Amino acid sequence: MPPLAVVAKRSQFCTSGSATPNEPSKSRARHEPTRDGLICFQTRHSNERRRGGYLQLVKSYTGILALVSLTFACSRGATTTPTPTFGPDTIAISSIARELSSDANRGRGPWTPENERVARQLADRLAALGARPVFGTSLLVPFTTPGRPKDTVFNVVGILPGKSGSTNGETVGITAHLDHLGVGAPDATGDSIYNGFLDDAVSIAMILDLSKRWVASPGNRPLTVMFFNLEEQGLLGAQALAARSDAPPFMDRLGLLIGVDAGSPAGEATTWQLMGAQPPSVGSRIVDSLARVRGWTTNATPPRGINDVYVFSQHGVPIVFPIPGATWRGYTKEQHDDAMRRFDHYHQPSDQWRADFPWVGTAIYAEWLWERVKSAANALSPLR
Repeated sequence: MPPLAVVAKRSQFCTSGSATPNEPSKSRARHEPTRDGLICFQTRHSNERRRGGYLQLVKSYTGILALVSLTFACSRGATTTPTPTFGPDTIAISSIARELSSDANRGRGPWTPENERVARQLADRLAALGARPVFGTSLLVPFTTPGRPKDTVFNVVGILPGKSGSTNGETVGITAHLDHLGVGAPDATGDSIYNGFLDDAVSIAMILDLSKRWVASPGNRPLTVMFFNLEEQGLLGAQALAARSDAPPFMDRLGLLIGVDAGSPAGEATTWQLMGAQPPSVGSRIVDSLARVRGWTTNATPPRGINDVYVFSQHGVPIVFPIPGATWRGYTKEQHDDAMRRFDHYHQPSDQWRADFPWVGTAIYAEWLWERVKSAANALSPLR
């Protein structure tokens, strides 16, 4: 996430004294470790219920989807609601995020061999799931920048077929950025690798997990997955893609583009800014409805240049980029601030995988992400 995002997000959603744009809060529930200390969301369910039962929202799909049906029936762009029978795999998400943010990848810095290696690995992962190229014959989409015209960098773009097996027609898009800051000034411990765990390895891992679920239970529209490069340098990868001569027909097919960037805090945020949802679209109404079904409060704002999706909004593509707020279900301000200090280290070498990171927020966010994508893909009316 570029530095501009911090200024833009802090104004409305960060509490006094916060140093980061997001406001994660450590879950107070007791967690049972599984598989080398990783935390499985499903096995914690009985413990979480004692915190007011809010995690039953993630498990109790029937009640949620019934309410969604009623909400959509009264709004433009009604949908056939998703009926997932399985949830996000937080163990897999943790493992992928740990790998992406490892020291071996040296912060996925711009114009580095490690950055290219990660791009190729992500393309291979999507290809293994059956993703097809959107541009040319490869999921790797090369580009150069005006400042470094001889240095080729890669975006990753692939499309997963819908239920019919087709990739034609209107599509729903989802994106996270694959780059981070690389190696820089050392911190007080001497660590100079800016690993980018929350920004944005966790988001990539959530999207890969969602893509796997999609293959098992696709929606009516195809799903386009995009991992942009050089986001930290000023959304350069998204700009390069939008500038391609063959991009307009693709962008005309995008009915909704959802951005995911450091939006997976350590607890359940109950207030959300929906950047790009103003003016409203069919897709943004779906996203808003699914948030309110969970008892969350939303605030729609116009697009601004804090995420790759902004570039697409300037070409008429409906976008939504959810930003978590400072209110957490069941936690005091002191608990929230303590979690911020422990787990949210924006643009610091300490933004790295750790065994005690509470995955409850990721599980809830990932399930909401699935609901957004699947409901938009199954919308009965055109998304634009």
